[in-house]
Order: sequence, then C-alpha cells, then structure tokens
Amino acid sequence: MRKNGASNVIPIIIRRTRKRGNTVTTSSTASGEPDYSHLFDDDTLDIALSWHLRLKDDSATAQDRLDFQTWVNARNSHKAAYQEAIQLWDDIEAPAQLFYQYRSAQKPRPRQAAPGNRLGWAVAAVLMLTMLLSFELWRDPTRLDRWMADIATSSGKAQQVVLEDGSSLFLDGNSALDIALGEAQRELTLRRGRMWIDAARDPQRPLHLTAGDTSVSVLGTHFAVSRFHSRVTITVGEGQVAVRDAHQNQALLTSGQQLIVDNGKLGEIQDIDTHLALAWKEGRIIFDQAGIDDIVEQLERLLPGRVFFNAQDFADLSFSGSFSTGHPQIILEALTDLSAIEAHHLPGNMIWLRSASAG
Repeated sequence: MRKNGASNVIPIIIRRTRKRGNTVTTSSTASGEPDYSHLFDDDTLDIALSWHLRLKDDSATAQDRLDFQTWVNARNSHKAAYQEAIQLWDDIEAPAQLFYQYRSAQKPRPRQAAPGNRLGWAVAAVLMLTMLLSFELWRDPTRLDRWMADIATSSGKAQQVVLEDGSSLFLDGNSALDIALGEAQRELTLRRGRMWIDAARDPQRPLHLTAGDTSVSVLGTHFAVSRFHSRVTITVGEGQVAVRDAHQNQALLTSGQQLIVDNGKLGEIQDIDTHLALAWKEGRIIFDQAGIDDIVEQLERLLPGRVFFNAQDFADLSFSGSFSTGHPQIILEALTDLSAIEAHHLPGNMIWLRSASAG
C-alpha cells in the first residue's frame, strides 16, 4: 500500500549545510505566497528530489503523476521542498551534463554487436565497467594517481618521509609522489597535491623535481611545491631553486619568495610571508582575502570526493580566516555563516557550493 504516494520513490540522500537560524518565522515570496522553506527537513527534500527525478524520466506513468500530486498537495512544506528540489537539481545538473559531454567527446561510440553474437553481453559488461571506472575517476580523480605513485596520501592525512639520501619530505593530504634516486641525480615527480622538501645537499647528485610541465632544480634548500590542476606553486623557505616552465623560461627564487606557474607559464615572483604560506605544515590553513579557487583547492586536499561551484557566482568573494586542517567542516560552516554560501552535500562525497543569492 502506498503512503502519500511516495512508496515507489527511492530517496536520493542529500544533506545541506545552510544557516537557517533558531527563530522560526513565516515570510512571503515575491508573488505574495507564504514561504514555508523553514518547515521542511532534509528527509522531505530527499523525497522531493526523488519525485523530481522520477517525473523527468520517460518511464514515468500516469499513476506516478497522480501519486505525486497526492504527495505534493498533502502539505505546504511538500510544495516548498519540491520547489527547492527543482532549484537544487538545476544547479547540480549543469556539471553533470558537462561531464557527460566531455566523456562523449573523448570516446567514440562503441559498435553495436551483431544479432546473436554471444560476445555482445561481454562487450556490454566491459563498457559498463568502463563507465563505472570513468565515473569513479571523475568523482575521485586522485584515485589513479594513488594507484600508480610510489607514495600517496589520502584526503586530510599528511605523511613524513625520509629518503635514503637524507632528504626529508612532508606530503600534505591528497598527494601522490614518485621517487627515483640514481647515482647521477635524484628525481622526484609530484603527480598531485603538495609537499615540503628539506633537501640534503649533494653536489654530485642534484635534485630535480617535476610537477606537470614545471621543473625545479636544487642542490640543498627548504621549499614547498603545490600542484592543483594546471597550477603549480613553488615557495622557498631557505636557499635557492631554479624553476623552468613548459616553454623553457626560467626563474630563480630565493628565501621568502613564491612563484606560480599557471597552464605551463611562469608568473611573477612574489615576496611573501612564509609563516602564512607554509602554515599547512603546522596543521593550519590561513586564508587571507582568498578567492573561491583557493578555498576549493584547500577543501579538496582535506575532504574526500570533489567540490563543484559556478565561478561566476563567486567573482567578488573574499574570504579570510585561520582553521585547523583536522576540522575541514568548520571551513564549510564559516563559508555558509559569513559569506552567504550554501554547501550542498551530494551522494558520492561530492559538494556543490552555491551562492545563497543565486537561489
């Protein structure tokens, strides 16, 4: 027996971080209708979103639509939750469509198996596994790097490593590194993430570090390298390092300087406060008028999964604060409390950041 017409709907579990306050009030929308958004809970929103997805499906029946009308008209809070579900799905559908279009453009369509071909089911199974693997790698792009790297850390878990040459490495969370120590030189490859290097001095075996198209050469010094998507950041705590980009342009950095290589191109050398820039080594994340890109970079180091956002919604965002790397959820709470941002927690450890004013 169906209860409120919802028994045939599988809830899509979504949790939201959104400041509502402790006082319950009833406001009005622009059309003059009462706003009941403060009355529905996350479970009601889950059911509303499930109804929205069901009705969008071509297989939705007339009985499904009657059952939906029964449910949505049962309470004003159901109506409000359904409107919220529509808005939320519109927000998360865009990145999903972009991913689908990207995958479609990258891979040719598979040939259809000939009728009666017993290999058809095997081909279909392989294609399904490929799609699942592709989704998993899209949802967690660090997974492939972790599989292939010599040393890897998971989100929020740093690791200290001492190499046989005496060099000390500190890998931040969500990082992956390859190590090759030869007789003539020492090679490190940062696949992703961030690391601090206290390089042992050995003129006979210079140390070279590669991060994407960026290479760093050093004899003995203390410095940090960060790789996030197409951006590589080099920060020197002590000594000197030589940096070369994809176009063979070079720059020399000394103590207290930082350089960003974006899309394979050298930026300008900046004098920085190393205490702030390297606070992550001490378990702190310090934002100083940070934009959305910097915030998301830090969140993806600390949290499993991915964080999505529409850059246009946050063009004017400026966020400051000091946080412990052990409590990344506090960063999300501060964003929602201080910066008018909604953080929607989606299945698969995904988070969608949305400007509150955009809703």
